[in-house]
Amino acid sequence: MGVGEIVFMEDFDDIEQQVRNIIVEQLQVDVRNVTKDSTIDGLGGDSLKALQILSLFETHFNISISDEDAIKINSFKSAVEVVRKHLKK
Repeated sequence: MGVGEIVFMEDFDDIEQQVRNIIVEQLQVDVRNVTKDSTIDGLGGDSLKALQILSLFETHFNISISDEDAIKINSFKSAVEVVRKHLKK
């Protein structure tokens, strides 16, 4: 980044930050590459990585994600929505 460059950083709430950190760690991508519109596939993930991410969400947030909801997780946004849904239970 050059002097004087302005970088737009999205605001992430606590849950979003935690979800993003898990995705970053598992996919070994730069945190700046994970936006609210990112897809797991677009970040270089595959079905195995998606399962690993799902498992980490369950462990980290102490939740149990149903198979029905697990198949919905294909993006950052959908991951956050599923985690929030299960935290409310």
